[in-house]
Amino acid sequence: MTELSIRGLTKLFGATRAVDQISLDITNGEFVSLLGPSGCGKTTTLKVIAGFEHADAGSIAFDGNDVGELPAEKRDIGMVFQNYALFPHMTVVQNLAFGLEMRKRPRQEIQTRVAKLLDMVQLSDLAERYPRQLSGGQQQRVALARALVIEPRILLLDEPLANLDAKLRDEMRVFIRELQRRVGITTVYVTHDQAEAMAISDKVVVMFGGRIAQMGAPDEIYDRPRSREVAGFVGRVNLIDGKVSAVTEAGCRLRTGFGEIDIACPWRPANGDSLTAVLRPEAITLAPTDATGLGWGGRVLSAYYSGNTIDYRIALTDGSELQVQTFPTRRFQPGDAVTVMASGASFWPLAEAS
Repeated sequence: MTELSIRGLTKLFGATRAVDQISLDITNGEFVSLLGPSGCGKTTTLKVIAGFEHADAGSIAFDGNDVGELPAEKRDIGMVFQNYALFPHMTVVQNLAFGLEMRKRPRQEIQTRVAKLLDMVQLSDLAERYPRQLSGGQQQRVALARALVIEPRILLLDEPLANLDAKLRDEMRVFIRELQRRVGITTVYVTHDQAEAMAISDKVVVMFGGRIAQMGAPDEIYDRPRSREVAGFVGRVNLIDGKVSAVTEAGCRLRTGFGEIDIACPWRPANGDSLTAVLRPEAITLAPTDATGLGWGGRVLSAYYSGNTIDYRIALTDGSELQVQTFPTRRFQPGDAVTVMASGASFWPLAEAS
């Protein structure tokens, strides 16, 4: 296993800073996802780590040794591409053996390592098929096996599930995570899918405009975002703007257009401060209007049933709107008057000013 350390990494394309002075440490065996919209610099970062692009500034080190001047073939990395990049004229076995043959490994070793990886990705019975004879999920497993069979120091994956349908994507992300844990390899995974990043990562690195906006464990990124941009990218969100009307022992009281709410706060704001709080749709409960003395009044604008959940849009008394997601144990219809409830612990104040 290998530690990866990035310091002040910068990559320019003309006047554009595709990657802008990012620093990041990835520990032995850690699974880290680079998450962000198209053009945020995540794939460029991956290519610089791999050696396919040369950094304009900064350093990349494997176990403390700078690899910035090493060509890609000398960095000992395994790479899985979005389009799999399998050799169409080679069988599954031949695809896996190719990298070992280029390294001039003994024939017996090649056969042993290929057989081991085929068993690991559950493709032993398809060893003699060509890529065109495989499903998308099977091709993805071949690509993973081919990257791992050379026993690389680091595994890099560039949006490997983007071409799969939704159900297969869900299955493959579980497969990739379980395989990574079995092998124990340090892994960097690029995706624009926040659900994917949350499900499989030890650490998520959110990027915008070539810079790191926030990094941390998946629950930290989701539950405690630092900015509006991060909060909005990693899931559906309600952003509640208000003014601090009182400072309490546990946090503060926030005056909003639809009422006052007591929220927890990791720092002590001052009276009169502007503050924006994050409230996730699934943290909200809806009740009939006869739930007197609780929550805030509202009216259902829309309701969309999706099987295991219902997504509502609720208009509050001040004209603002909330997104609400609930289980379909009780259903409301557009036009229904409702009471909206959420505990103070469900609100997370953003560090940035509103």
